[in-house]
Amino acid sequence: MIRKTMRIGEVRTSIKLESEFWDYLKAVATQRHLRLSGLVNEVAAASPERTNLASTLRTYALVHARLRTEGMQREMDKLALAGNTQDLARVLEACPLPALTIDGDRAIRQFNRAFALWLNLDGKATVGQRLDNIMILRGPGMRDMWSSLLDGRMARAGFNATYVSPGKVRTAQAIAVALSAPSNDPEKRGCVVMFETLAGRT
Repeated sequence: MIRKTMRIGEVRTSIKLESEFWDYLKAVATQRHLRLSGLVNEVAAASPERTNLASTLRTYALVHARLRTEGMQREMDKLALAGNTQDLARVLEACPLPALTIDGDRAIRQFNRAFALWLNLDGKATVGQRLDNIMILRGPGMRDMWSSLLDGRMARAGFNATYVSPGKVRTAQAIAVALSAPSNDPEKRGCVVMFETLAGRT
């Protein structure tokens, strides 16, 4: 938990939140060209009936992240992307959530900056490794889920992912979105995987 003191309206207020929430709020503020205190004041002004500003900020962050994720999922559903197109690389890097692409063997082909920062991973050492070897993946019928995504029987699927390293645990709900294969090579199927509901401890 990190405590920050800032002026909310005319009153100096102390707010205590988990570091992940502060990081997310700071990223939203930066994207909107605001100071962190400016964003917090906006949220506070929009919720005059609040009884707990920390809870209000947590709710704002979670709803904001959910809406961003849903927007990205809609965009992914609109695009018939092949795993080697420039469009895919641009969408991946624009995604505000940690995201990556995997091939039919679940080997990582590329990942965005948000994923690298989230897990503090070295790109050269990570690309080519199986996602299963980096994170613990759990969900009902995982084997059938992957094959259904790759053979086109399923467009998307969800599962739990956990990353464990010395002194660090990161957990997330993950969503895998199937990619269409290039017309000249139908064997090159794959998925985009996005990680949401980030939580963890260091």
